[in-house]
Amino acid sequence: MLSIPAKISPMYERRAQVMLALAWLALHTVLFSIHGVRHTSDSESYLTYAAAILDNFHFAADYRLKYAGYPTFLALLFKIGFGLKGIVVVQTLLSGIATIYFYKATRLLAGNVFAPLLATFLLIGWYDLQMYHAFILTESLYISLLLLAFYLLVKARTVRQSLWALPLLLVVALVRPNGFIAVVAYLGYLFFGAYTAAPSPRAKVILVLPVILVPLATLLLVDQYLLQEFDIVQTYAKGEVIFGYKGLLISADKQVLMPLADASPLTKLYLFVHDNPTYFFRMSGWRFFLFWGNVKPYFSVLHNLVVVVVLYPLYFFTGAAMLKGRIRLPLRAFVAFLLLQQAFITTVTSEDPIGRFLMSVIAFVFMFGSVGLSWLLLKQAARKQHAIA
Repeated sequence: MLSIPAKISPMYERRAQVMLALAWLALHTVLFSIHGVRHTSDSESYLTYAAAILDNFHFAADYRLKYAGYPTFLALLFKIGFGLKGIVVVQTLLSGIATIYFYKATRLLAGNVFAPLLATFLLIGWYDLQMYHAFILTESLYISLLLLAFYLLVKARTVRQSLWALPLLLVVALVRPNGFIAVVAYLGYLFFGAYTAAPSPRAKVILVLPVILVPLATLLLVDQYLLQEFDIVQTYAKGEVIFGYKGLLISADKQVLMPLADASPLTKLYLFVHDNPTYFFRMSGWRFFLFWGNVKPYFSVLHNLVVVVVLYPLYFFTGAAMLKGRIRLPLRAFVAFLLLQQAFITTVTSEDPIGRFLMSVIAFVFMFGSVGLSWLLLKQAARKQHAIA
């Protein structure tokens, strides 16, 4: 088995940090020189919204308010005088700052230098993630703020200290439609912090009530606000596992029954599942697999092979790190809530053609997977040293 030395000197750690920083700088210099500012169809809607904020201070009063965070960010930068290239530079610099604190958070969690070096190397080298910093899309700002907020949670030792992360998490919630999962994850953090500190079994029972109320409130928010623009069941009617991709369609073994058009989004989903259970679970199963698997039939063989060789073992080590008690339970709960919510949303809606949804949270797989792997390797190194002695 691969083995690592039990310790590494501060000098070698600093050299490794410099090499990571140079790799990050080289990557983004090349990406910016080749691609410049990158757009998708969503980019125009963000720019239009930003122009409305900048010119008339107009914020949509309906469901479009859920997009307000990123257009506000764009509007502020336009107001200062930045153009689109300047916005990409700012996004990239924010990602660099977030990467520094990602390293620090991983080091604090692992208690060793190997985990942060590996996790940061993976974060910087994962092109499918890094490319979003050049796009006029929510991903870059969302990921950077989420990593900064998590560092504050890792540093916090009390609930009061953890509140420093709350403003960032509230901004994250407004940057993109499903950003609310960060706030829900923080509520999970608070609950498990209170649960572990509860003075008696009765107090722990009382604390279980929010566990029931918070998901119900979240469902209401999703149903009445966040999904008003997106008709979930239409993707099921088309048989699309990957949004817009016709090469992988699921066919129904009988006529698909569609719910009433005037029902709320989640009511439609409930009725659809009730009337088409087999078809629904086949579709959802494929989406669940493609979300976590991250392989796509139109990716190159090399691309899919890298995903399988790197990500799949990291999932195992992420689980191992989660199950050990060496990381505080509230932090494990935060990350678990974050990952599981994103997986659930993708499973019941639609997988993105290029895996954007996993990329929004993959940094935590790199972090916890590297922590779990480092613990295993250090344990092996300690055994080997003991055997020699």
